[in-house]
Amino acid sequence: MINKIFFFTIILTISIMFFIYNKQNFSSSNNKETINLSSLINKTESEKITGEKIQIEIQNGCGLKGVAKLYTNFLRAKGYDVIGFTNASHFNYKNTGLIIHKKDTANFTNEILNILSINPEFISYNYNENFIYEITVIIGKDYNILESFDEVSMYYEPF
Repeated sequence: MINKIFFFTIILTISIMFFIYNKQNFSSSNNKETINLSSLINKTESEKITGEKIQIEIQNGCGLKGVAKLYTNFLRAKGYDVIGFTNASHFNYKNTGLIIHKKDTANFTNEILNILSINPEFISYNYNENFIYEITVIIGKDYNILESFDEVSMYYEPF
């Protein structure tokens, strides 16, 4: 009989301690600061103003393997939503340029021109509301002489 009472007392004591421990941990975890995950994502200057993120496509128009991926990494790190990169229809683009597919992208267009140091005379317009991309960047053979290339070249993947 004493063994049963002793055993019951131990079980009851352990249960109470477990309950108190969990209650303290639960209440202290509710007091922790929450992390706003959106604060971890870079925003472009235009996105801060407009509240919108645009979709960009990068095309390799120079033929050098990996150049579209390099510029994709760079622009993503800057907060742009690069949702596709591919080869252009040919590899004879002398100059890096932009194709604007949707109206009302002037803020973003100017930002990309400045970030990549692209000459504004290499902007073309092909408005098409059915495209998912607002802007296509075509990397030309001049990619490595653009003022931005020193910074862009740091975005090679490590493997």
